[in-house]
Amino acid sequence: MPDRDRALALAERVLRAAKGADQAQVSVTIGDASYARFARNYVIQNLDALQTQITLTYYAGRKSGSISTDDASDASIARIVARAREIAVHVPPDGGFVSLPKPAPIAPATHGYDAATAAATPAERVDKLQPLFARMRASQLSSSGFLTTQINTVAIANSLGLRAAFTGTTCGLQLKAIARATSGYAEYYSPQLGMLDARAVAERAALKATLSGEPGDIAPGTYTVLLEPSAFAAALKALTQGMGGFDVLDEKDSWMVGRIGKRVFSPNFTLRDDWSHPLFASPPFNQNDGAPTARLTLIDRGVVKRYVTDTYVANKFHVPDTGHPNFPVNSIVDPGSASREQLLASIERGVLVTRTWYERVIDPRTAAITGITRDGVYLIEGGKLSRALKNFRYNVAMVDALADVELSDTQVLSEPDSDTLVSTVLPDAKIARYRVSAETAFA
Repeated sequence: MPDRDRALALAERVLRAAKGADQAQVSVTIGDASYARFARNYVIQNLDALQTQITLTYYAGRKSGSISTDDASDASIARIVARAREIAVHVPPDGGFVSLPKPAPIAPATHGYDAATAAATPAERVDKLQPLFARMRASQLSSSGFLTTQINTVAIANSLGLRAAFTGTTCGLQLKAIARATSGYAEYYSPQLGMLDARAVAERAALKATLSGEPGDIAPGTYTVLLEPSAFAAALKALTQGMGGFDVLDEKDSWMVGRIGKRVFSPNFTLRDDWSHPLFASPPFNQNDGAPTARLTLIDRGVVKRYVTDTYVANKFHVPDTGHPNFPVNSIVDPGSASREQLLASIERGVLVTRTWYERVIDPRTAAITGITRDGVYLIEGGKLSRALKNFRYNVAMVDALADVELSDTQVLSEPDSDTLVSTVLPDAKIARYRVSAETAFA
C-alpha cells in the first residue's frame, strides 16, 4: 500500500534527523478523505482533503519535547528537530518516564482495507445517494448530510527499533431527514462502501421524520429509554474514558477504583476491546507509541475485569502493557437476544433517543454524563413510537444505568470519534432509569 510505505519512509527520515536524542519517536498520519455533501436532496459539494501530519517527540534523559508539522521538506524537518530539542532542554523531567516501547511482534492486520472503497470516485458517491434522494422525495422530505470514503494511514518509528504501520478504509453516511417541524436521523459506517444500502438508511430516517407534526413537551423526570447505537456510543464514552490505567493507578479518579473483580453491571453487559473485529479499520498497535495492542475482555457479563495501559503506565507501575492509550479504542458491546422491535414493544411508556451532543463527564467516579439530545426524540406508548418530542438535557450515571441494561441482537459500527480515534461496535440499549433534567426550547 503506497500510503503505508510513504508514511514509514517519512518517519524514518525524521528519525534520522533526530539522531542526537537519547530516545526519539516519530508518528506520521496521512488522511485522504473524500466527501459528497448534500442538502435539499441534491449533492452540493464533492470534495477531497489530503492531510499529512508528522509528530516528533525528542527525549533528553527524562525530559521531552514534542512538535508537529504538515511540512515534509528537509528544512521543515530540521526545524522541528531543533525546536523539539529546545523544548526538551527547558522543561522539567518527567519522573514517571522510563522508556519508549521496544520492538515486539505485532499481529498482521488482514482486515480494514477495501480497495474498492479506496478507489471510489465522486461519481460513485453521487450514484450511491440517488436511492436516498428518491426516498426523501416520496415522503416530501428534505435531506442534509454527507457520504464519505476515507483512506487513513498511521506509521510509528522510534529510536529503539520499533516500526509499525497500518492503512485502513472507512465509508460513512450521515443523514438528517427534515420535515416542517421535526427531523429523523440515521447513519451507517463500515470499512466497505459496497456494503452501504443508502435506501435502507433513508427509510430509517424518513419513518422517524414523518411520525408526527409538532414535537410535544417532555417533563423532567426519570424515564425508560431506548438508546439507538449513536446515542448509546456517546453515553458509553463516560464509562470507557475511566478505564485507563493512568486514571485507575495514578490519579485514582475512575469509576473502576474498588470495583475490579466485582459484578457491577447487568449480566447482559459484556464489553471487549478487539482491533480485529471486521467492522473496524483499526491498527493492531497503539497509535500513540506503536506497542502491540492486546485483544481484551474488559467487562464480562457484568463483572469488571481490567483496565487498559500504555507503555508509560506499564513501565511506571510495573503492569502489563496492553497497547492502548488511556482508554479502550476498539470497544465492542456484545449483542443481546431480543430484536430492537422486541425491546421497543416491552416499553409501556418511555422515550426513544436517536443521538446526543455536548456530552460531558460530570463525575468520573460513577461515570456520570450530561448532554443534550438531537436529531430525533420520540415518545413510546404501548410499545410503539407515538409522536416526536422536544429535545432535552439528561444526567445519567452509567454505573447505575447499566446495572439492568437490555440490549438488542444487532450490532452496528457507530461514528468514529474524530478526537480520540475511538471506534465502537454496539447494539441498541434499553435503560430503565434515565434522568431527564430539563427540556430545551428547540426541537
